[in-house]
Amino acid sequence: MRRQHGGPSPPCLGVQTRMPFQITVHQPERILEVVYPPQPSQQDVDEYLSRVREIIEGLGEWSALVDQSQLRVMSATMVAVMAKLNAFAQLKGMKRSARVVSTAASGLQAWRMTKQAMLNIPARTFETRDEALAWLKNPDDE
Repeated sequence: MRRQHGGPSPPCLGVQTRMPFQITVHQPERILEVVYPPQPSQQDVDEYLSRVREIIEGLGEWSALVDQSQLRVMSATMVAVMAKLNAFAQLKGMKRSARVVSTAASGLQAWRMTKQAMLNIPARTFETRDEALAWLKNPDDE
């Protein structure tokens, strides 16, 4: 179904892609939200990296909300790839990073990734999306 030109556009609450990694840009708050799938394939990761780099290039200054609560386990290779992505993201304007994890092991993976990326921005790990989002929206509430 195509939208005809000239009609009113529906309100845009964010940009979302349809792929195993769910990517949403919350425009007013300049928050890039990514939800990891339980078991991403190499093709999933490659598609995600391509799409998210394109989005990051156009954001300016922004914050990241990364929900890894469904992710079962990340290989050492995937941790290294995501660490490189985080380093790139920081260079391209990421000013804060919040991760949502569901287990101590996934929290440790998130910490390893942050350490490998050598992030020097505020980065925290949370148990719920709401807590992470509140921290990103209210940076002075430390």
